[in-house]
Amino acid sequence: MLRAKKVGLLVKIALLILLAYLIITLVNVRQQIGDAHAAIETLTEQVNDQTQANTELSNAIENRNDPSYLEDVARERLGLVAPNDRVFYIAD
Repeated sequence: MLRAKKVGLLVKIALLILLAYLIITLVNVRQQIGDAHAAIETLTEQVNDQTQANTELSNAIENRNDPSYLEDVARERLGLVAPNDRVFYIAD
C-alpha cells in the first residue's frame, strides 16, 4: 500500500512538472506569434511604400518626354520658373 501511494505521488509530481513545462512553452509560442504579427505588419508597410515608389518611378519613366511633366519637375524639384511667371516668397 505504501508503494502504491509513493508511485501515485511520483506520477502527480511528474504530471505537475509536465503541465508547468507546457504552460511555459505555450506562453513562449504565444509571444513568438505576436512578434511574427508585428513583423508582418512592418513588412507589409514596407512593401506598400516600395510599391508606391515603384509606381511613381514608372510614371516618371513613361512621361519623361512629356513637356508638361518636364515643366512640373522643373518647377517642383528644381525650383525653376518660366520667364513670365511671378514668384512670391512667403516669410513665416
